[in-house]
Amino acid sequence: MRKELPNTRSGPFAEEDDINWWNDGLDAMRANQFERAEKIFKKLVVAQPEHFDGYYGLAQVYQHQQLIPQAILFADEALRLAQPFLDDGSLEPIGMQELKDFRAQLGPATGSIT
Repeated sequence: MRKELPNTRSGPFAEEDDINWWNDGLDAMRANQFERAEKIFKKLVVAQPEHFDGYYGLAQVYQHQQLIPQAILFADEALRLAQPFLDDGSLEPIGMQELKDFRAQLGPATGSIT
């Protein structure tokens, strides 16, 4: 993704864009603009690779596009990255449950994407 989006800033100085990118990605999905949403969420992943939001957004995009193996891959990564946020109290338990419920809807792991 970094090669695809070489001009996306990453690290703490990019955080001001994160909430805007998250909301823009959700708006794009609501408008059925999945390619646009994918690009926005990829920016979020590149900007904040240790945060779960971008991965969760990509998982939702891929679910809508019926790309279930990709959706599972990104949902699993979102869950892994969300756990420390839950542990430190910056993610509410209901947010983690929402993510777990989303992941459960996708079904069992299907293996790696080649």
